[in-house]
Amino acid sequence: MFETIRKSKEISVIAKDRLGDYFELLRIEMKLQGRELGILALGGVITAMFALIAVIFLGFAIIVSFWDTEYRTLAAWLVVALYAAVAGISAAVSLKHKPSGSALTTLRNELRRDVDLVRESI
Repeated sequence: MFETIRKSKEISVIAKDRLGDYFELLRIEMKLQGRELGILALGGVITAMFALIAVIFLGFAIIVSFWDTEYRTLAAWLVVALYAAVAGISAAVSLKHKPSGSALTTLRNELRRDVDLVRESI
């Protein structure tokens, strides 16, 4: 009984010392995660903007190419179908590539390791 109380006191001292480390690790991980998300968002916006412009001009080029023919209406509807296909593919790709790792992985691993250490020592 007294041995468990003594170990609990030792563990509480260790946990108190590690608390500052946890907060520092949390601050660092949040900073890294924010930077990564910012770069990812900026890249996505730029890519989406230029992809949209390219697809719009492709549609105009197709319609203009068929302007003086009897296929003008068909070409316009094919452009609409092309836009719908690009939108569907873009949605599928974006859902496929969502981030798999979560934020705070290192902090979670450190906490889990410390909890395992506490369980072993009791």
